[in-house]
Amino acid sequence: MEDHWSTSMVTNTYGTSLWRTIRKLWPKLRGNCKIKIGNGVKVSFWEDSWLEQGSLKTLFPDVFILNQQQRDTVAEVWSNQGWNLSFRRPFNDWEIQRVVEFYRTLEHFRGGNTVQDRLEWKDHKQGRFSVKGAYKKFNPFNSQINGWPWKMIWKAKIPYKVSCFTWLLAKQAVLTQENLMKRGIQLSPRCFLCGEKAETVTHLFLHCRITNQLWDLFINKKELKWVMPRRVTQTLKIWSSYANISGHRERWKIIPACIWWSTWKERNLRCHQNKSNTIQKMKMNCLVLFHFWCKQEYMEDLESVVNVLGSL
Repeated sequence: MEDHWSTSMVTNTYGTSLWRTIRKLWPKLRGNCKIKIGNGVKVSFWEDSWLEQGSLKTLFPDVFILNQQQRDTVAEVWSNQGWNLSFRRPFNDWEIQRVVEFYRTLEHFRGGNTVQDRLEWKDHKQGRFSVKGAYKKFNPFNSQINGWPWKMIWKAKIPYKVSCFTWLLAKQAVLTQENLMKRGIQLSPRCFLCGEKAETVTHLFLHCRITNQLWDLFINKKELKWVMPRRVTQTLKIWSSYANISGHRERWKIIPACIWWSTWKERNLRCHQNKSNTIQKMKMNCLVLFHFWCKQEYMEDLESVVNVLGSL
């Protein structure tokens, strides 16, 4: 533990870099939190800013140097009789005034209670943290990364795990053969679907001739003049612009995620179980998944699937 509030810095990925990335944000988040002291068990007496004036180490560095309990918590130096502080030597005459100021500062503390210590978000009246609040705090002008299709990822009516998967695709971080090889794993780079080219994110999900047949299911339905973009983010952005010609915008927006999720499941079936479906079965699986997300009910009725497609 780095302190009583957080774990130590992550030095390796442990198979995924997600936690390491989250952990790097902690100093920024911690600087926008304040301590609500309760029993004092988690609050460092000297290091933490549990008083409104700031941390005691910063306010009284000369007194801190002489103290013998520099790593103790508030609970460890407080009792019902008052503060139990010990120092390395008696104070000199010229130090007495500083010690008086030190103890006067401590008078603001009225004693602990049985409630656990907690961190509170400074920019909320009740001290509650939210991702939305943190985003507004660190992005005050509400600027978006140019061309980043966040609405197609997080606003689409699809399962949350699929939204996360689509986000990884947009970040080029899905564990395809190419990305696994970048981590030092010796593998054959061939695509598990077509077996013709290297399995990169852009190839597997955009340009593979097998995946293209899933795209054609929907593109041909609307008779679009479509040229597959080079990147996932470009695909989402352009696909979103075509939603205006669709009869049902929300259904139209989930199509890319449906294709990619179906492709990934088929790829993993071939990779991990050495099994495969025919292209006809892959198309049917994709259509049934699309129908399920639209209707939120499972039906293997081909006519009902066709009706959903007809509403696009």
